[in-house]
Amino acid sequence: IITFNSHIDQFSQTPVIKSADSEQRAIEFIQAVTATEGTNIHDALMTGLAPEVSEGCLPIVLFLTDGLATVGNTAEAAIREVAEKHNKFNRRIFSFGVGFDVNTPLLDKLATSTRGFATFVTPGENVEAAVAKVYRGLNGPTLSDLKLMIADQPSNAPSRIHELMPDRLPDLYEGDQLVVLGSYRGDKPLKFEITAKRGDKPVTFQFEFDPTQNQ
Repeated sequence: IITFNSHIDQFSQTPVIKSADSEQRAIEFIQAVTATEGTNIHDALMTGLAPEVSEGCLPIVLFLTDGLATVGNTAEAAIREVAEKHNKFNRRIFSFGVGFDVNTPLLDKLATSTRGFATFVTPGENVEAAVAKVYRGLNGPTLSDLKLMIADQPSNAPSRIHELMPDRLPDLYEGDQLVVLGSYRGDKPLKFEITAKRGDKPVTFQFEFDPTQNQ
């Protein structure tokens, strides 16, 4: 547990295994938190990503904020760089933004670049539903390491698909859907294949797209 306002404060220097005792101490730590001015997102992420991962645990950071970066290094590029270049243990960042004063693109980028996802709650929305979605995501993705290719593509021929968005397919969590946009050449049917991992097991999905029936 890390609080970040004008300075950084930690419940512990290293990850703590949940027990009745550690849970009670964590509650006492949170109850003693006093809100002060400032939001030091950069240093909070540096601190949260630094500790070694406990054996057998999924390496994640749950990042909650209700404001913009106002203290320390506030440059958006520098904050993104923390997640991309200072994430030694490849932690997934699940960002949770509350209210209207959050940097939505930044929180979304922090999550997607580390294979997590972002959740946002505005005043009046159902907080319980948003928290439940995040909680399910903490169990890990339903499908990971997704790759899209043409199943019958000759190795020496130019690809019939291009300008795909996103260019890197995200991991999929419970309740997610995958939407891919792009362009294709020619009018012959395309046989697609998606490879992924469900846990540690490889899985493959195949489907066909007929341009003549989708014009």
